[in-house]
Amino acid sequence: MEEERISGGKRVGYFFLSLTPMAASFILQVIMVIPFVIFAFVKMFLFMQQNPLATQDEAMVIYMEAYLNRAAAATLCYHLASLPVFGLWYYFGCKKPKLKQSLKNVSGKAVAIAVLGGVVMCLLSEGMVGAEQFIVPNLVEKYMELMEAAGIGVNVLTIIAAVIIAPVGEEIICRGITLYYAKKALPRFWMANILQAVMFGVMHANWIQGLYAFAIGLMLGYLTERYHSLIPAMILHFVVNFSSTVWVEKVFGGWFPDELYAYLILFLVMLAAAVGLVLWGGPVKSQEKADKTAMDS
Repeated sequence: MEEERISGGKRVGYFFLSLTPMAASFILQVIMVIPFVIFAFVKMFLFMQQNPLATQDEAMVIYMEAYLNRAAAATLCYHLASLPVFGLWYYFGCKKPKLKQSLKNVSGKAVAIAVLGGVVMCLLSEGMVGAEQFIVPNLVEKYMELMEAAGIGVNVLTIIAAVIIAPVGEEIICRGITLYYAKKALPRFWMANILQAVMFGVMHANWIQGLYAFAIGLMLGYLTERYHSLIPAMILHFVVNFSSTVWVEKVFGGWFPDELYAYLILFLVMLAAAVGLVLWGGPVKSQEKADKTAMDS
């Protein structure tokens, strides 16, 4: 196999290459945020000019309000910019994926697993966060404040970015570029899958999101390798983000018992369901077997 022909030195190089998409993502986010930070700073400066007796705390309130009111726009700008940047990187730097072949590799079963998996992983995440609010309440409180400040679930721009654009861009970054390099760096797929899932978690830049993003990333990596296509992973990612944004909070906020045991049960049931979906999907296949299966179907 190709992995066995790669020397130890090259594996080290590929390992560091697998870290670069995450680093590039952070750099791109900083670049896209700079104009909004400058705007907020200018607004704070004008406020201080007009109110010379204003305190530093009052000036910072003006700055934070000016920035947070445009945080959703900054998020959308980042996701829009990430599509051509990482799309071109994936196409020219990895394996020049062919859309026609990717579509052929995706069966009805793959779509069903992706859709069901999206709901399962969303509920698994709900169970994780619910349990964590009893175990590490301070971290969860900060996470909720961060989501509220970013306008998650209420701001139209954020919904567009998170539900429609992110499933495409983040799959190219993590299951496209990162997983491609990780498979060359590590001798087994499960090792590469863990590495890309860790990178996916780190990209979310906080412990609460990072932990459940890691779990979701494992499922996304499995689907990508099982069907040799990013499409099932994009579908699952869309379902997760759509569910968490549109209906999960309404359902669980209304009737689900706010007790640790309930969230632990939810997590364990959804974990078992995720394992069941993987077993239903079957083991990962080589690219040649996947192509043959698509041609025979």
